[in-house]
Amino acid sequence: MRWSTPGNTPPATAVVAPPPPPPTRPRRRAEHDGTLETAAKQAGVLSAASREVSDTSREAAESLTELRASISDISASTSRASTVAEEAVREAQSVDERIAALQTASESITEMVRLISAISQQSRFLALNAFVEAARAGEVGRGFAVVADEVKQLASRTAQAAEDIGSQIEAVQSETRQAVSAIQRITGTLGSIAEAQDAISAAVDQQRAATDRVVDNVDRAASGSARITDAVAQLADSQRLAYVRRALTTAQDLLDDAGGVELGERTVDLTVRDQATGAAHAATLPELLLGGVPVDRDDDPRRPAPLVDAVVAEVGGSCTLFQRLDATDSMVRATTSVLTPAGRRNIGTYISRTNADGSANPVLAAVLAGQTYTGPATVAGKPFFTAYTGVHSASGELIGMLYVGLPLDEIG
Repeated sequence: MRWSTPGNTPPATAVVAPPPPPPTRPRRRAEHDGTLETAAKQAGVLSAASREVSDTSREAAESLTELRASISDISASTSRASTVAEEAVREAQSVDERIAALQTASESITEMVRLISAISQQSRFLALNAFVEAARAGEVGRGFAVVADEVKQLASRTAQAAEDIGSQIEAVQSETRQAVSAIQRITGTLGSIAEAQDAISAAVDQQRAATDRVVDNVDRAASGSARITDAVAQLADSQRLAYVRRALTTAQDLLDDAGGVELGERTVDLTVRDQATGAAHAATLPELLLGGVPVDRDDDPRRPAPLVDAVVAEVGGSCTLFQRLDATDSMVRATTSVLTPAGRRNIGTYISRTNADGSANPVLAAVLAGQTYTGPATVAGKPFFTAYTGVHSASGELIGMLYVGLPLDEIG
C-alpha cells in the first residue's frame, strides 16, 4: 500500500474531525446488512454515470460549436459562390448583348455590300454602253473607249471585292449566330447555377439557424448536467463519509469488545517497507497484543486475520490495524484485509510521517494531532475513500491507528 506522494497525496479538502468518544461498555451490533456500504457504492456509481453524462454533454456541445463554425464557413462560401454566379450571369448577358450588336452591325455591312455590288453592276453596264458608243465614233471616240474599258474593269474588280466581302460577312454572321446560341445556353446554365446557389445559401442559413438553436439547447443541457454532476458528487461524498464514519465506529467497537490493544514485553523482528519509496529495512518492535493475544502478522489471505476480517464481515469495505513503528511516528501495518497486487495481505508496509518530497503526510499529521482523518487516499496503488484514527493503550499512549475505506475505482 502506498501513501501520499505528489502522485497520491490525499486532497487538501479532506475532512478532519475530532475522534469519536471511546465506548464505556461493549455494544451489541446487528447483523451486517450492507446498507451504508451499498448506498455509498450506488452513490459512487451514480456519480460516475452522471460525470460521464456531463462529459458527453460537454463534448457534444463542443462538437456542435465546431459544427456551427463549419456551417458559418459554408454559408460564407455559398454566399461568395452565389455572388460569383450572379456576376457571371451579368457578364454573359453583357457578352450576349455585344454579340447581338455585332450581328446587327454585320447585317448593316451586308446591306452596304449589296449596295456596292449593285452600283458596280450598274457601272459595268454603263461602261459597256460607253465602249460601244466610242467604237461607233471611230477615231474620235478611241480615247473615251479606253476610259470606258478601265471603268468596266474597275467595276468588275469592285463587284468581285464586294462579293468576297459578302462571303466573309456571311461567314462572320454564321459564327456570330452560333456564338449567340452558345452564349444564350451559357447564360441559361449560369442562371440555373445562380438559382441553385441561392437555394443552397438559403438552406445553409436555415441549417445554421437550426444548429444555433441546437447548440444553445445543448449548452443549457450541458450546464444543467454539470450542476447535476456536482450535486451527485456531493451526495456520493456524503454517502462515503457516512459509511467510513460508521465503519470506523464499528471497528473501534469491535476493537474494544476484543479487549483493546497493548504492547507486550516480548519483541518481534521483521522487515518493513516504506510504501512511498519502496525502501525496506529491518525493524524490532514490541509484540502487539489484541485482547492479550499477540497479533499474527501472517500475509496469507486464506487464513483469518484478527479484528480486520470481523470489521469487513460486519460493514464491508476494508480495514487495517497499524502499529507505531519508531520515534519518527511512522505507522506499520500489523494486520489488514487490503491485498497487494500479488494477492497477499499488505502486511509490513508503513506510512512515513513525511512524504518522499519532504512534505508532511496529512493522515499522520491528523492522527498524531489526536484527530480523525477522512478523505481520499491511495491504498495498495488504488484510490480509496478512507478514515483513520489513533489507537491508544490503557494508559493513553498512542500505539497505532485504525483504518477503514472503500475503493473509489469500484464505487465511482
